[in-house]
Amino acid sequence: MLHQQPRAGCYTPPREADERSPFETPDRRCKRDGIDGTSDAEPAEGPFSKAEVARVLSSHSYQTEDTAYEFTTTTFRKTSRLTVGHPKPDGPIFRWFRSWNHERITNEAKAMELVSRNTTIPVPRLIDHGGHPDGRRYLITERIEGITLSEIQRRSCLQPLGQSHPGDVPCQQCFDQAHANAVDFINTTVLPQLAKLTSHTRGIDGFVMPPRWLSPDIQPPWRGMKQWKTLPREEPEYVFQHGDLGAHNVMVNPDTLQATALIDWEYAGFYPPGMERWTGTLDRDVYAKLGRDLARPIAEFLGEEYLEYYDKWSDKDELQGLIESGQLPHPDEVKRGLQQAE
Repeated sequence: MLHQQPRAGCYTPPREADERSPFETPDRRCKRDGIDGTSDAEPAEGPFSKAEVARVLSSHSYQTEDTAYEFTTTTFRKTSRLTVGHPKPDGPIFRWFRSWNHERITNEAKAMELVSRNTTIPVPRLIDHGGHPDGRRYLITERIEGITLSEIQRRSCLQPLGQSHPGDVPCQQCFDQAHANAVDFINTTVLPQLAKLTSHTRGIDGFVMPPRWLSPDIQPPWRGMKQWKTLPREEPEYVFQHGDLGAHNVMVNPDTLQATALIDWEYAGFYPPGMERWTGTLDRDVYAKLGRDLARPIAEFLGEEYLEYYDKWSDKDELQGLIESGQLPHPDEVKRGLQQAE
Protein backbone atom coordinates (compact mmCIF):
# COMPACT_ATOMS: atom_id res chain seq x y z
CA MET A 1 0.00 0.00 0.00
CA LEU A 2 1.53 3.29 -1.10
CA HIS A 3 -0.11 6.06 0.90
CA GLN A 4 1.42 9.54 0.65
CA GLN A 5 1.65 11.16 4.07
CA PRO A 6 3.21 14.25 5.65
CA ARG A 7 6.81 13.79 6.70
CA ALA A 8 7.59 12.87 10.25
CA GLY A 9 8.28 15.71 12.65
CA CYS A 10 7.37 18.38 10.13
CA TYR A 11 5.35 21.42 11.25
CA THR A 12 2.43 22.39 9.03
CA PRO A 13 0.82 25.85 9.28
CA PRO A 14 -2.76 26.26 10.54
CA ARG A 15 -5.66 25.48 8.22
CA GLU A 16 -6.47 27.96 5.49
CA ALA A 17 -9.19 28.13 2.90
CA ASP A 18 -7.29 25.89 0.49
CA GLU A 19 -6.00 23.69 3.27
CA ARG A 20 -4.74 20.25 2.50
CA SER A 21 -5.77 17.22 4.49
CA PRO A 22 -3.55 15.45 7.06
CA PHE A 23 -3.54 12.61 4.53
CA GLU A 24 -1.47 14.71 2.12
CA THR A 25 2.20 15.52 1.72
CA PRO A 26 2.91 19.15 2.70
CA ASP A 27 5.22 19.33 -0.30
CA ARG A 28 5.95 23.03 -0.48
CA ARG A 29 5.38 23.86 3.17
CA CYS A 30 8.28 22.11 4.84
CA LYS A 31 11.07 19.59 4.51
CA ARG A 32 12.70 17.47 7.13
CA ASP A 33 16.42 17.12 7.79
CA GLY A 34 17.66 13.63 7.11
CA ILE A 35 15.18 12.96 4.33
CA ASP A 36 16.42 15.36 1.69
CA GLY A 37 19.31 17.19 3.32
CA THR A 38 17.64 20.59 3.53
CA SER A 39 16.68 22.62 6.56
CA ASP A 40 13.14 22.97 7.91
CA ALA A 41 13.01 26.53 6.64
CA GLU A 42 13.60 25.66 3.02
CA PRO A 43 10.63 25.08 0.71
CA ALA A 44 10.33 21.65 -0.81
CA GLU A 45 10.54 21.41 -4.58
CA GLY A 46 8.22 19.07 -6.45
CA PRO A 47 6.36 15.90 -5.43
CA PHE A 48 7.88 13.20 -3.25
CA SER A 49 9.52 10.20 -4.85
CA LYS A 50 8.43 6.67 -4.00
CA ALA A 51 11.74 6.17 -2.18
CA GLU A 52 11.04 9.18 0.04
CA VAL A 53 7.54 7.98 0.77
CA ALA A 54 8.76 4.51 1.64
CA ARG A 55 11.12 5.97 4.22
CA VAL A 56 8.29 7.62 6.16
CA LEU A 57 5.58 5.06 5.51
CA SER A 58 6.06 3.42 8.89
CA SER A 59 5.03 5.02 12.17
CA HIS A 60 5.45 8.82 12.16
CA SER A 61 3.67 11.99 13.26
CA TYR A 62 3.33 15.73 12.79
CA GLN A 63 1.22 18.52 14.25
CA THR A 64 -0.50 21.81 13.48
CA GLU A 65 -1.38 24.52 15.99
CA ASP A 66 -4.56 22.71 17.07
CA THR A 67 -4.13 19.05 16.10
CA ALA A 68 -1.59 16.24 16.39
CA TYR A 69 -1.55 13.50 13.73
CA GLU A 70 0.01 10.08 14.20
CA PHE A 71 0.33 7.33 11.60
CA THR A 72 1.30 3.70 11.59
CA THR A 73 1.20 1.39 8.60
CA THR A 74 -2.39 0.44 9.50
CA THR A 75 -3.86 3.22 11.67
CA PHE A 76 -4.38 6.99 11.83
CA ARG A 77 -4.78 8.92 15.09
CA LYS A 78 -5.99 12.52 15.43
CA THR A 79 -5.69 14.33 18.78
CA SER A 80 -6.74 17.87 19.65
CA ARG A 81 -4.01 20.02 21.19
CA LEU A 82 -4.13 22.39 24.12
CA THR A 83 -3.73 26.13 23.57
CA VAL A 84 -0.25 26.93 22.30
CA GLY A 85 1.67 30.07 23.28
CA HIS A 86 4.22 31.72 20.96
CA PRO A 87 6.50 34.45 22.41
CA LYS A 88 6.72 37.55 20.23
CA PRO A 89 10.00 39.45 19.71
CA ASP A 90 8.67 42.38 21.78
CA GLY A 91 7.74 40.17 24.73
CA PRO A 92 3.98 39.42 24.70
CA ILE A 93 2.91 35.83 24.09
CA PHE A 94 0.57 35.09 21.23
CA ARG A 95 -1.77 32.21 21.99
CA TRP A 96 -3.35 30.23 19.20
CA PHE A 97 -6.96 29.46 20.06
CA ARG A 98 -9.74 27.57 18.31
CA SER A 99 -13.20 27.25 19.79
CA TRP A 100 -14.65 23.75 19.98
CA ASN A 101 -11.19 22.36 19.21
CA HIS A 102 -11.71 19.31 21.40
CA GLU A 103 -15.41 18.82 20.75
CA ARG A 104 -14.87 18.62 16.98
CA ILE A 105 -12.84 15.42 17.40
CA THR A 106 -15.70 13.68 19.19
CA ASN A 107 -18.12 15.12 16.64
CA GLU A 108 -16.12 13.58 13.80
CA ALA A 109 -16.00 10.20 15.51
CA LYS A 110 -19.76 10.17 16.05
CA ALA A 111 -20.35 11.30 12.48
CA MET A 112 -18.28 8.45 11.04
CA GLU A 113 -20.11 5.98 13.26
CA LEU A 114 -23.46 7.28 12.07
CA VAL A 115 -22.50 7.30 8.40
CA SER A 116 -20.91 3.85 8.43
CA ARG A 117 -23.94 2.43 10.25
CA ASN A 118 -26.61 3.97 8.02
CA THR A 119 -25.06 4.34 4.56
CA THR A 120 -22.63 2.68 2.16
CA ILE A 121 -20.54 5.84 1.83
CA PRO A 122 -16.88 4.80 2.21
CA VAL A 123 -15.38 6.43 5.31
CA PRO A 124 -12.41 5.51 7.51
CA ARG A 125 -13.36 2.71 9.92
CA LEU A 126 -13.43 4.08 13.46
CA ILE A 127 -11.39 1.98 15.90
CA ASP A 128 -11.63 4.08 19.05
CA HIS A 129 -12.26 7.60 20.34
CA GLY A 130 -12.16 9.23 23.74
CA GLY A 131 -10.53 11.89 25.89
CA HIS A 132 -7.46 12.58 28.02
CA PRO A 133 -7.55 13.93 31.61
CA ASP A 134 -6.25 17.32 30.43
CA GLY A 135 -9.21 17.81 28.07
CA ARG A 136 -7.65 16.72 24.79
CA ARG A 137 -9.70 14.33 22.67
CA TYR A 138 -8.66 11.75 20.12
CA LEU A 139 -9.94 9.36 17.51
CA ILE A 140 -8.29 6.38 15.85
CA THR A 141 -9.25 4.99 12.47
CA GLU A 142 -7.89 2.53 10.00
CA ARG A 143 -5.41 4.11 7.65
CA ILE A 144 -6.98 4.15 4.23
CA GLU A 145 -5.42 3.77 0.82
CA GLY A 146 -5.07 6.51 -1.75
CA ILE A 147 -4.11 10.16 -1.96
CA THR A 148 -6.36 13.19 -1.78
CA LEU A 149 -7.76 14.88 -4.85
CA SER A 150 -5.90 18.09 -4.01
CA GLU A 151 -2.63 16.14 -3.88
CA ILE A 152 -3.22 14.94 -7.45
CA GLN A 153 -3.37 18.58 -8.51
CA ARG A 154 0.31 18.85 -7.56
CA ARG A 155 1.52 15.51 -8.91
CA SER A 156 3.13 14.36 -12.12
CA CYS A 157 1.22 12.04 -14.44
CA LEU A 158 -0.10 8.94 -12.69
CA GLN A 159 -0.59 6.87 -15.84
CA PRO A 160 1.65 3.82 -16.51
CA LEU A 161 4.92 4.32 -18.38
CA GLY A 162 4.19 4.57 -22.06
CA GLN A 163 0.67 5.85 -21.48
CA SER A 164 1.54 9.02 -19.64
CA HIS A 165 0.02 12.32 -20.65
CA PRO A 166 2.29 14.91 -22.27
CA GLY A 167 3.11 18.06 -20.37
CA ASP A 168 4.79 19.28 -17.22
CA VAL A 169 4.03 18.77 -13.55
CA PRO A 170 1.28 18.87 -12.46
CA CYS A 171 -0.64 16.65 -14.87
CA GLN A 172 -3.82 18.53 -15.71
CA GLN A 173 -5.41 15.58 -17.53
CA CYS A 174 -5.04 13.27 -14.53
CA PHE A 175 -6.49 15.91 -12.23
CA ASP A 176 -9.40 16.68 -14.55
CA GLN A 177 -10.35 12.99 -14.71
CA ALA A 178 -9.96 12.51 -10.96
CA HIS A 179 -11.97 15.68 -10.31
CA ALA A 180 -14.80 14.53 -12.56
CA ASN A 181 -14.86 11.15 -10.79
CA ALA A 182 -14.85 12.81 -7.36
CA VAL A 183 -17.72 15.16 -8.25
CA ASP A 184 -19.70 12.19 -9.54
CA PHE A 185 -18.93 10.39 -6.27
CA ILE A 186 -20.31 13.33 -4.27
CA ASN A 187 -23.39 13.71 -6.47
CA THR A 188 -24.37 10.06 -6.86
CA THR A 189 -23.05 8.34 -3.72
CA VAL A 190 -22.63 10.87 -0.91
CA LEU A 191 -25.39 13.46 -1.15
CA PRO A 192 -28.31 11.13 -2.00
CA GLN A 193 -27.57 8.84 0.95
CA LEU A 194 -26.98 11.67 3.42
CA ALA A 195 -30.26 13.28 2.34
CA LYS A 196 -32.11 10.25 3.68
CA LEU A 197 -30.74 10.83 7.19
CA THR A 198 -32.93 13.35 8.98
CA SER A 199 -33.42 14.64 12.53
CA HIS A 200 -35.66 16.84 14.67
CA THR A 201 -32.61 18.62 16.12
CA ARG A 202 -29.43 20.20 14.77
CA GLY A 203 -25.95 18.77 15.26
CA ILE A 204 -25.13 15.35 16.67
CA ASP A 205 -26.14 14.22 20.17
CA GLY A 206 -26.70 17.73 21.45
CA PHE A 207 -23.51 19.28 20.06
CA VAL A 208 -23.73 21.68 17.13
CA MET A 209 -20.55 22.47 15.21
CA PRO A 210 -20.75 25.86 13.43
CA PRO A 211 -20.45 25.72 9.64
CA ARG A 212 -17.02 25.57 8.04
CA TRP A 213 -17.66 28.74 6.01
CA LEU A 214 -18.15 30.82 9.17
CA SER A 215 -15.36 32.04 11.49
CA PRO A 216 -17.18 32.67 14.78
CA ASP A 217 -13.93 33.11 16.74
CA ILE A 218 -13.15 36.36 14.93
CA GLN A 219 -16.34 37.48 13.18
CA PRO A 220 -18.93 39.73 14.84
CA PRO A 221 -21.53 39.27 16.14
CA TRP A 222 -20.56 35.63 16.86
CA ARG A 223 -17.28 36.33 18.64
CA GLY A 224 -17.46 34.99 22.19
CA MET A 225 -20.31 32.60 21.41
CA LYS A 226 -19.92 29.53 23.62
CA GLN A 227 -22.57 27.14 22.34
CA TRP A 228 -24.84 26.66 19.35
CA LYS A 229 -28.39 25.60 20.02
CA THR A 230 -30.00 22.42 18.68
CA LEU A 231 -33.21 24.30 17.72
CA PRO A 232 -35.68 21.37 17.92
CA ARG A 233 -38.41 21.11 15.27
CA GLU A 234 -41.72 19.25 15.29
CA GLU A 235 -40.82 17.56 12.01
CA PRO A 236 -37.43 15.99 11.10
CA GLU A 237 -36.41 18.99 8.99
CA TYR A 238 -32.65 18.70 9.44
CA VAL A 239 -30.57 16.70 6.95
CA PHE A 240 -27.21 15.10 7.66
CA GLN A 241 -24.31 16.88 5.95
CA HIS A 242 -20.55 16.42 5.75
CA GLY A 243 -19.92 20.12 6.22
CA ASP A 244 -16.56 20.41 4.45
CA LEU A 245 -16.76 19.06 0.91
CA GLY A 246 -13.37 20.00 -0.51
CA ALA A 247 -10.71 18.40 -2.67
CA HIS A 248 -8.54 17.84 0.42
CA ASN A 249 -11.21 15.56 1.92
CA VAL A 250 -11.79 13.20 -1.01
CA MET A 251 -9.45 10.21 -1.17
CA VAL A 252 -8.61 8.91 -4.65
CA ASN A 253 -7.03 5.72 -5.97
CA PRO A 254 -3.94 6.97 -7.84
CA ASP A 255 -4.13 4.05 -10.29
CA THR A 256 -7.79 4.31 -11.30
CA LEU A 257 -8.39 7.97 -10.34
CA GLN A 258 -11.67 6.88 -8.73
CA ALA A 259 -12.79 8.28 -5.37
CA THR A 260 -12.24 5.78 -2.56
CA ALA A 261 -13.41 7.56 0.61
CA LEU A 262 -14.66 10.79 2.15
CA ILE A 263 -12.64 11.89 5.18
CA ASP A 264 -12.56 14.65 7.83
CA TRP A 265 -16.11 14.74 9.23
CA GLU A 266 -15.41 17.37 11.93
CA TYR A 267 -18.08 19.76 10.63
CA ALA A 268 -20.70 17.08 10.07
CA GLY A 269 -24.15 17.00 11.60
CA PHE A 270 -27.85 17.52 10.99
CA TYR A 271 -28.51 20.99 9.56
CA PRO A 272 -31.06 22.85 7.42
CA PRO A 273 -31.10 21.46 3.86
CA GLY A 274 -28.56 23.28 1.71
CA MET A 275 -26.30 24.53 4.49
CA GLU A 276 -23.52 22.39 3.01
CA ARG A 277 -23.53 24.95 0.17
CA TRP A 278 -22.37 22.36 -2.35
CA THR A 279 -21.52 24.16 -5.57
CA GLY A 280 -21.10 21.12 -7.81
CA THR A 281 -17.33 21.50 -8.02
CA LEU A 282 -14.28 20.75 -5.89
CA ASP A 283 -12.32 23.64 -7.33
CA ARG A 284 -10.23 25.15 -4.53
CA ASP A 285 -10.92 28.77 -5.56
CA VAL A 286 -14.67 28.17 -5.40
CA TYR A 287 -14.18 26.45 -2.03
CA ALA A 288 -12.27 29.47 -0.68
CA LYS A 289 -14.97 31.92 -1.80
CA LEU A 290 -17.58 30.20 0.39
CA GLY A 291 -16.20 32.23 3.29
CA ARG A 292 -17.04 35.54 1.61
CA ASP A 293 -20.25 37.52 1.16
CA LEU A 294 -22.05 35.66 3.92
CA ALA A 295 -25.16 37.80 4.26
CA ARG A 296 -27.41 35.45 2.32
CA PRO A 297 -26.29 32.12 3.87
CA ILE A 298 -26.41 33.59 7.38
CA ALA A 299 -29.95 34.81 6.80
CA GLU A 300 -30.98 31.49 5.27
CA PHE A 301 -29.36 29.06 7.69
CA LEU A 302 -28.42 30.90 10.89
CA GLY A 303 -31.15 33.51 11.21
CA GLU A 304 -32.26 32.76 14.77
CA GLU A 305 -28.76 32.90 16.24
CA TYR A 306 -27.90 35.94 14.18
CA LEU A 307 -30.76 37.99 15.55
CA GLU A 308 -29.93 36.93 19.12
CA TYR A 309 -26.27 37.90 18.88
CA TYR A 310 -26.94 40.98 16.78
CA ASP A 311 -29.00 42.35 19.69
CA LYS A 312 -26.21 41.50 22.17
CA TRP A 313 -23.42 43.13 20.14
CA SER A 314 -22.72 46.58 21.58
CA ASP A 315 -21.02 48.20 18.57
CA LYS A 316 -23.93 48.50 16.15
CA ASP A 317 -21.88 50.79 13.88
CA GLU A 318 -19.43 47.94 13.32
CA LEU A 319 -22.27 45.62 12.38
CA GLN A 320 -23.76 48.23 10.06
CA GLY A 321 -20.47 48.44 8.19
CA LEU A 322 -20.46 44.66 7.72
CA ILE A 323 -24.07 44.77 6.54
CA GLU A 324 -23.22 47.40 3.94
CA SER A 325 -20.26 45.33 2.71
CA GLY A 326 -22.39 42.20 2.27
CA GLN A 327 -20.83 40.21 5.11
CA LEU A 328 -23.93 40.34 7.30
CA PRO A 329 -27.65 40.52 6.51
CA HIS A 330 -29.91 43.31 7.71
CA PRO A 331 -31.81 42.09 10.80
CA ASP A 332 -35.15 43.22 9.37
CA GLU A 333 -34.65 41.00 6.33
CA VAL A 334 -33.79 38.06 8.59
CA LYS A 335 -36.94 38.62 10.65
CA ARG A 336 -39.10 38.67 7.55
CA GLY A 337 -37.49 35.45 6.31
CA LEU A 338 -38.14 33.68 9.59
CA GLN A 339 -41.75 34.85 9.65
CA GLN A 340 -42.34 33.56 6.13
CA ALA A 341 -40.87 30.19 7.07
CA GLU A 342 -43.29 29.72 9.99
